[in-house]
Amino acid sequence: MALLSFQRISYTHKNWVGLNPFTFVSGIRVRCQPGRDGRTEAVVEVNRSRTFLYVALWGVSTGGAALAAPTFGEFALLFGPLFLAGWFGYVSFLAGYLVKKEIADCLHA
Repeated sequence: MALLSFQRISYTHKNWVGLNPFTFVSGIRVRCQPGRDGRTEAVVEVNRSRTFLYVALWGVSTGGAALAAPTFGEFALLFGPLFLAGWFGYVSFLAGYLVKKEIADCLHA
């Protein structure tokens, strides 16, 4: 995981977060096709299989910590927000928004 690693490839200076979003995805496929107005469209497909493994690891670790809660309500209050933070952090933000933004920045440059 990039947050617990000292590998230089996990970090970048290209975005404000400082994390390389491409380490969280399994693959990227780019296709070029003609658009309706005669311009070329670039279609980007992101394979997020690795991202789901990160979220599963996040869920297992937070679920294990939340199991120490004495009641199910406290378990839900601990596990739910932590799991959602992992889901939106990894899947939505890092493997979604930042990957698409960096590819779009490179295509427009």
